[in-house]
Amino acid sequence: MRRTWFYALLSMAVVAAFVLTACGPAETPVAEEPVEEPTEAPAEEPTEEPAEEPTEEPTEEPAAEPKIVTMTFFEEPDSLNTMYSGMWFAGLAIDIFNPGLWYFDDNLEPSLEMAAEFPTADNGLISEDGTTITVPLREEAQWSDGEPVTADDFIFTYEMILDPANTVQSTWPYDEYVESVEASDDHTLVLNFTEPFAPWATTIFQFVMPEHVLRPVFEEEGTLDNAAWNRTPEVVNGAFRVREWQSASHIIYEANDNYWRGRPVLDEIHILIVPDAEAQMAAIENGDTDIGIFLSYADVPVIEEMEDVELTTVLSGYNESWFFNLNTEENAADAGHPALQDVEVRQAIAYAVDFDAICEELLYGKTYPPSTKWEETPYDYPDANLYKYDPDMANQLLDEAGWVDSNDNGTRDKDGVELVLTYATTQGREVREQTQVIAQQYLQDVGIGIEIQNASYDVFWNSYGEGGPIATGQFDIAQWSDSPDFPDPNEDQWLCSEIPTEDEPEGNNWYGICDEELDEMVRAQAVEVDPNRRIELFHDIGRILTDNVYWLGVWHDNDLWTRNMRTQNIKISGADPFWNCFEWDVSE
Repeated sequence: MRRTWFYALLSMAVVAAFVLTACGPAETPVAEEPVEEPTEAPAEEPTEEPAEEPTEEPTEEPAAEPKIVTMTFFEEPDSLNTMYSGMWFAGLAIDIFNPGLWYFDDNLEPSLEMAAEFPTADNGLISEDGTTITVPLREEAQWSDGEPVTADDFIFTYEMILDPANTVQSTWPYDEYVESVEASDDHTLVLNFTEPFAPWATTIFQFVMPEHVLRPVFEEEGTLDNAAWNRTPEVVNGAFRVREWQSASHIIYEANDNYWRGRPVLDEIHILIVPDAEAQMAAIENGDTDIGIFLSYADVPVIEEMEDVELTTVLSGYNESWFFNLNTEENAADAGHPALQDVEVRQAIAYAVDFDAICEELLYGKTYPPSTKWEETPYDYPDANLYKYDPDMANQLLDEAGWVDSNDNGTRDKDGVELVLTYATTQGREVREQTQVIAQQYLQDVGIGIEIQNASYDVFWNSYGEGGPIATGQFDIAQWSDSPDFPDPNEDQWLCSEIPTEDEPEGNNWYGICDEELDEMVRAQAVEVDPNRRIELFHDIGRILTDNVYWLGVWHDNDLWTRNMRTQNIKISGADPFWNCFEWDVSE
């Protein structure tokens, strides 16, 4: 199997050279001098010592080749601390070294990590009123430096998420639903909720930070924003530890000997940072990567021709989506185009673009526009308006909204304002950039101008506090693939309270949407413990999102992965893809 340019890049840093101990030449025995016949018999002939046989020094066995799995990222993580990132690629990188209480396996069942038992009402770990959840922790779990993982580490993590000195991505749900986090002993965590909270299993303590490492940093600097651990977390609790992160090049992990399950099968995992999705496809085709990530349906025909590559598709809750900037002057983020405040304009945009054709032409008909954000689950609203392509309806709605081309320049206007929208996505993913070009033409056909303004992935996802372009309102239409708290359907990004402010910059509602009915439904589902009633609530949420075009589906985006056939035991989960990296292996 070829390992060409990747190993050329990393060989000096990561491949240990094995040493052969040279054997010295054997000593040549000295030839005996001929012995003359004595004229007289000697009184006693001395006994001659036998010559020593030459011996060879033992040769050291060459060191075994390290077992390594490589993967490619075309979006570099913005942080390796979950507290500071909502980026999917960062989540993948973090899964390798920093598990929380549990992961969800390839059957979407809990795979216990720091927790010794999964709480249920039947085992008595959830109180009758549903407001107290007790989590027994694994006594054998320890940090890579040998310190035990205890309940105090989780309490510290909770405190750091909520401390305003830390510019975190979001404080939800801890700020709204968690009353307190306590320890009844070193290995028993007690979570007290303000009321029963339905999505606790997918939202609470999906990671944990080492108090003994980070509390001194917080006490000295007053924040964890600049902690070295955010980038090179050498003390970890997962199967691997981060050895090196070189920007725009690679991240190298090495096996953690102190992982609670025992040392993982692999010696190392390498993440190669490539410039774009096309570079990843080249690496897959050339055999220079073992795992291909976040692939497009447009790549499927090429992948299916590769003999040594297996394609896997998993439901992950993701859908490629359009989001609209509905911030107003009253919000901290910049307001979007005033036309977007009118639902008729948003509906016109939905009718103006043929998303079915985009799926057919760019994605080879392998997927389709989703009806709501919960596609392929019971929470998907079955009667959602899909806004099938209808340019006549788009023109009619724009006319009714008062946006007409009064100056014959090809673009509609109203009260002296041109209907020109800024359309943003991440740089480097060809299928998204192609979608922009096609959508630009569709919208121009109905008199809506589009200016494409993309940002690199390392800044696109930054929070409001970090000046991220989406979080601060530098867009009118934004496109990316989005998911709920899968496998739970919960989403908090539609809440009014999640709109960032100057005083509280954390928050995921970057769209400025504050709809009282939607807010009420989102809050209701979060505390609804009746599964059937919760499904009904999500149907209502789906109706509100689509009727008001707060969200627009571009294509249903199940995760596509490739693995080289040399790899073994890789079981991708749609929730926590690398949940079983401790048992990954490679063939000889």
